Amino acid sequence: MARPTKEAHERRTASLPPVRVTEAELATVQAEAKAAGVDLTRFIRERILTGQTIAAPPTANHSLLVELSRSGNNLNQIARALNRGRPVPDELAHVLHQFYTVLERVGRVHGA
Repeated sequence: MARPTKEAHERRTASLPPVRVTEAELATVQAEAKAAGVDLTRFIRERILTGQTIAAPPTANHSLLVELSRSGNNLNQIARALNRGRPVPDELAHVLHQFYTVLERVGRVHGA
């Protein structure tokens, strides 16, 4: 399947004049583009047109993910116990509410 044809106003056919920078300036801009997770051209275009730097995609904290995984395993064990007819601990509803609140916050931060 071919790419849709862009409208004339969407085509990037114009170019800016070359800009001379020092090696250090070039290295800085390249590092910022890499940290933002975009190619140099897109980084420069966004910086020029919006005056802002593209935000780097959030990275997951490994230890946080490990702890969330452990918590998920514990919840699974609780669910199995409940499905076997064991009594529901009084504080379980509160703990579940706190857990889901944390998951929602992590999801917002990490774009999930």
